Amino acid sequence: SRRFLTGTVAAAVTVLAIAGAIRASGFFHAAAPAVPGPDSTSDDASVEIIPLTQAQPVQEESDALPDNRFLLSFAGDCTLGVEHTAWGKSGSFPDVVGENYAYPLSGVKELFSRDDFTFVNLECALTSYTVPAEKEYRFRGLPAYGQILTEGSVEAVTLANNHSLDYGKTGLAETRQVLENLGISAGGDGETFLYTTSRGLKIGVYTAYHFGRPEIKKAIESLQAQGAEVIVAAFHAGVEGSYTPSARQRELFRYAAECGAHIVYNSHPHVLQPMEQWGESVILYSMGNFCFGGNRNPSDKDTAIIQVEVERQDDGSVQVCGTTVHPCSISSRSDRNDYRPPLKSPDSDRAQRLERKLAGTYQPPRRSAMTGRPPPPYLPDKPTSIPKRPPTCCIWNLSPSPPKGRNPTFCSALPSAAVPATPAAIPLGSSPKSS
Repeated sequence: SRRFLTGTVAAAVTVLAIAGAIRASGFFHAAAPAVPGPDSTSDDASVEIIPLTQAQPVQEESDALPDNRFLLSFAGDCTLGVEHTAWGKSGSFPDVVGENYAYPLSGVKELFSRDDFTFVNLECALTSYTVPAEKEYRFRGLPAYGQILTEGSVEAVTLANNHSLDYGKTGLAETRQVLENLGISAGGDGETFLYTTSRGLKIGVYTAYHFGRPEIKKAIESLQAQGAEVIVAAFHAGVEGSYTPSARQRELFRYAAECGAHIVYNSHPHVLQPMEQWGESVILYSMGNFCFGGNRNPSDKDTAIIQVEVERQDDGSVQVCGTTVHPCSISSRSDRNDYRPPLKSPDSDRAQRLERKLAGTYQPPRRSAMTGRPPPPYLPDKPTSIPKRPPTCCIWNLSPSPPKGRNPTFCSALPSAAVPATPAAIPLGSSPKSS
């Protein structure tokens, strides 16, 4: 929007070379020996990691970015509200935040305010409508909570997720109106929009919850036709609680990169997953939770801000030229969620663990002997009543032959033909899925 990098607090900024399968273009700065990724194959390059304790911070006195370089920031799930049955509970998001809308993002605002573009997943409805959908978890925040985003210097959000309709079409419509009134760009399921920064970089964004190869190709071609210099493909897919991308995530996200997306962003697992360089693109397989009002004390509080620097070349094209990882926690406290994500020191235990998650080498806690499952790292506070109909997820029918033509619309849904008539329902938590 109106900003550029002028410097960053040295103790909180770390340049990492971490990825699931890093190729040799060099915009991840490697310093340590390469080690194989968790599922790397002979045609994939290896993971390269700079240990956090050896990384070189951005200098406090660094100059502003040159005119041909731009900084884009990405963070995870922002649930600016609470589960339907948790309203009025002590320690909930409304109880802690009150009317102090600058509070939730105050720990990272300085970083966001120095970039050109900040993007998050808004995973709730911002509405005064109080009739929830029949599902297990229903997240709602007050319309005034939209100011949290502007106070935190966030320019754009994706609404393409499984909670945007938690309060039906009425709730979603009000959410969109709240964001529009605040000047925040937003895209829903299967939508595209353009955002031009104050320094003139035209960013095209594709947001999708239901998608396949045809939809990906059509959307990216549309953004290219509209003159987007940088393309962000933002998905909502994967398995909740999994630290490893599914085969379907890898297939479709790499395909998006091959179609022309410079940055592939994903949410839904609620925990961090690896980041990867694919060709000249960056893939963020899961950004995890960030400002997460859905749980008063999640066991996994690790999160990050990932900044991607792009450079406009002499021929007018734009290329990714660097990636910076800023270790964060979703809470300033370790004993509970205070809904204020802060930057963390690069030599902290949390940052070391975060490095392993982004490199794909993290081993989650052992399974419980009683339940056979690992401790839930992300689940929202359990509602006091369970609706009659359990939630299901949809998987798209992938087609190797995308339809011809382009979608000329601006900030509106793709043609209805992009929606499968009868998506195959699979149980929540099954793998792989694109929901």
